Amino acid sequence: MKAWKYALPALLLTLLSGCLSVYSNTRLVEVKPNTEKTARPPYQSVVVGLLVDHEIRPLLEHAIVERLRARGIDARAALDVYGHKGIEGKSRDYLAQRMRDEGFDSAVAIHLLDKNVEDVHVGGEASSQAPVTAGLTMQPETFGPDFFITETLYVTRTDFWDVAQQAIVWQGTTVTANQRGLEAGADKFANTIANGLVEAGLFHRQ
Repeated sequence: MKAWKYALPALLLTLLSGCLSVYSNTRLVEVKPNTEKTARPPYQSVVVGLLVDHEIRPLLEHAIVERLRARGIDARAALDVYGHKGIEGKSRDYLAQRMRDEGFDSAVAIHLLDKNVEDVHVGGEASSQAPVTAGLTMQPETFGPDFFITETLYVTRTDFWDVAQQAIVWQGTTVTANQRGLEAGADKFANTIANGLVEAGLFHRQ
């Protein structure tokens, strides 16, 4: 089971590296509703945390918070509430109490599962060949030489936590492809996460 847990991100990278754009793109590829316990929507107030000690943390947390607020959801970034040290390594009882103290009934925790850098081959495009009925002998012409683009693939897992039940009630796995890094694709990443949570029926639709 443990081996499968770590094999899944690698499998997703292999399957999706050929179908995600070399430009910024994020897809929700797996969803597990009622993961540990059954969800009890609608949730009213959520804190969003990126469980990665990286300079990109404030950008992604605030981007997701903005997308949720745009949908009428009361959301705050964990960085603004708990600071840089965050709440990593704390017990569920402790976390639940801290969140209740701040008025949250739910939390979004985003984990980076895998990161893979690869060179993507881009072939030179060819012009279309004239139909036979045209009486022409024009052949397809290559407009430019083949080249390579270095792109980075990120696999992340989003856990939606029910504070009262102290349990994960929804889980989603996303794959992001971006040759300029996750920071450049923050907007699309945030939209994908926010849409996934709303479409799962965890909040009132606005």
